[in-house]
Amino acid sequence: MDMQNNQQATLHAAPGRDLFAPRLFIGILQGFVLYLLMNAARNGGGIATIPLLFFPLLLVTLLIPSALIVGLQRMRGPRLALWAVVLAAVVAMLGCHDAWRSAGAEMVGMQAFGRNGVSLPSVAVTFYSGVSVFIAYCLILAGEAARSWFAPYESYFEFSWKLGLQVCLSGLFVCALFLVLWLGAALFLLLKLHFLEQLLRESWFNIPVSAMAFASALHITDVRPDIIRGSRTLVLSLLSWLLLVLVVIVGGFLASLPFTGLGLLWATRSATWILLGVAALKIVLLNAVFKGGPGSDPAPRVLRVCMRISCLMLPVLVILATYALALRIEQYGFTPHRILACAGTFVAYFYAIGYAWAALARTDTLAKIAPVNVITAWVSVAVLVAVFTPLADPARLSVDSQVDRLLAGKVAPEKFDYNFLRYRSARYGLQALARLQGETQAPNAATVRELSAQAARQSSPGLLGAARPDAATLTLNIVSRTPGQPVPASFLSKDWKRAAQKWMLPGCLNFGSVTCDAYLVDLTGDHKSNVVLFPNGGNIGFVFDQPSDGDWQLVGTFSIAPDCAAIRDALAKGTFQLVEPRLRDIQVNGERVEVEATPAHGEACSK
Repeated sequence: MDMQNNQQATLHAAPGRDLFAPRLFIGILQGFVLYLLMNAARNGGGIATIPLLFFPLLLVTLLIPSALIVGLQRMRGPRLALWAVVLAAVVAMLGCHDAWRSAGAEMVGMQAFGRNGVSLPSVAVTFYSGVSVFIAYCLILAGEAARSWFAPYESYFEFSWKLGLQVCLSGLFVCALFLVLWLGAALFLLLKLHFLEQLLRESWFNIPVSAMAFASALHITDVRPDIIRGSRTLVLSLLSWLLLVLVVIVGGFLASLPFTGLGLLWATRSATWILLGVAALKIVLLNAVFKGGPGSDPAPRVLRVCMRISCLMLPVLVILATYALALRIEQYGFTPHRILACAGTFVAYFYAIGYAWAALARTDTLAKIAPVNVITAWVSVAVLVAVFTPLADPARLSVDSQVDRLLAGKVAPEKFDYNFLRYRSARYGLQALARLQGETQAPNAATVRELSAQAARQSSPGLLGAARPDAATLTLNIVSRTPGQPVPASFLSKDWKRAAQKWMLPGCLNFGSVTCDAYLVDLTGDHKSNVVLFPNGGNIGFVFDQPSDGDWQLVGTFSIAPDCAAIRDALAKGTFQLVEPRLRDIQVNGERVEVEATPAHGEACSK
């Protein structure tokens, strides 16, 4: 009798055991279709030659089967099919827009795949499509379980954490499986048997096996709720105590601002993303303590106090991030990264205002966090969809902003980044570049037409084997930061493709898509200027010298602290001194051995 009761309890605790076969079939079908699509991309034929079909089909095949696997136990067939179609339509829309915007554009970072360089969906669209599906599907599952558009918050909490842990554990299972397979291949290699190694290098094996393993892991974690429940309890317990540490750190940071001022913060040129990152971490840790709401296990009093303090700190962090972002936009206009920062800040304000509202309530449970989380989740999905469609495409908005600044005279035509339009803003930039070639109304319209035409004629960006930039391109890409001293014409006209050790040169001398800041300074002490190049605003300086009877050549490099405005300003103004090296070189029998000193530990930007 006891054995029968135990069996019934097991069945009730782990429903869905009979779904293994259909879930495995979905995984097999997903792997087979993914293999066909990737094989077509590798060979540069079939549907891969039609990006408007290939991109959405690849994204839908990658993301939607997992939703079907998870939903088999929780929804009736018609409802599951309906929601799968809705999610697939949204993902396909994002994929179609990604294909449309990149059609005919040679973009930096575009993924070329296979023999004929077939493009794949961008990493950003692939990742954020997955994030959108995850958030939306958690909301859908909770609503379906409650048979209502507004489910109890405990249901949202259960489904979101369970699905998140299922995905993570399933991914770890796939990695562990291939680790075992590669270790097995290494064992066979000891016996000079290569069959398993060769098998693991074949996509017809790797892709289907990965999909099958992922589907199997989703099933196992679904029918064994004790695995997820135990993992969730452990993760939430560990994360909740990190909130105490973060409160102390953020509190110390905010308390230091009145004494240090905001200037040091803005000088980093990454303040917005750092502040938003801290705000996002604070939100995660707050929810680790909040769990499923007032009905969950109550947290210790010290953590409840930390929750309330964190809720009140959050608006301050978001306001600081907004101010930093506004300063950059006012100075330099919109870029794709700043558009994404605007989107992140918009979502962060929902959390900041809502959590502050919850903290100011007199209840000790901060129960109002629950509706704030649900509303913000829907807002996040809407923002992600808008950002990766024409509604708020970062490339479109950035192009409009930068071109408006150029035509309004806020940016001199010689200093405008035409490469941004040519290579980093998809078809929106190409369309703007075509318009600028016919511009007649703007200040210095003739210069705008000439420089935009030069940018339009540039070769492919950063591809191996592509033609290196000519003198006209270098004139655009290398901008002198030393007042009154242009980059020498002999430096720009040099045929750098014939230079020795071309692989050591900075990117702007090799690829037309890379820009460099140039400083004309005397680093040899012979009262003759050297050219120092910093590619893409980085912290590595490349030093060039021209002997009296020779040609320009790379003679050395040095590094500065990242985003160090003080050193850059000193290089531009010449307000620095040359000093003896820390270690002298060694000379033996007339041969010189150069000793390179290791930077001092903790060396920072000079103030």
